[in-house]
Amino acid sequence: MAEPEFHEPTTEVRYKVVADDQLPAGRVTLVVPGPGFVEARIRRGHASKLLCEQLSGVSRHIFSNGLWVYHREEGANATGARGDRTPAEVRFEIRPAGDAFPKGKVCLFREHLGKFVWYVREPHLSEEACGEFNEYLKSSLRAGYWVQRWDEGDAG
Repeated sequence: MAEPEFHEPTTEVRYKVVADDQLPAGRVTLVVPGPGFVEARIRRGHASKLLCEQLSGVSRHIFSNGLWVYHREEGANATGARGDRTPAEVRFEIRPAGDAFPKGKVCLFREHLGKFVWYVREPHLSEEACGEFNEYLKSSLRAGYWVQRWDEGDAG
């Protein structure tokens, strides 16, 4: 099956702490596609500004090197959009502050073919925001919006 066309390449995910009025009632996160980027909004008090800066920086690297592609086209067939390169598992995990993080880092990622995990040092992300992001990731992967573009030889 042919790869889907990616009309507007996404170059980054911008993580941003926002005021209550920028999110639906009852939610602490919202992911909004924009022209060439995706904005991940997080309600104030549910993520640190430092975390958002670090997540955004890593995102720029991942997208600029073509390791991931965001593709959202209404009516896209989930199986066709995913192909066989969409990871089976992508998630955020909150880790205790005592875990080994490099100095100054509040998030790390581990990626290999079929899996991508963001490890976030507590208290930089709330459990509620973590859960909402994980639900979003699960449903958007199933819909084929995110595609991991590693060749098998390059992934761990």
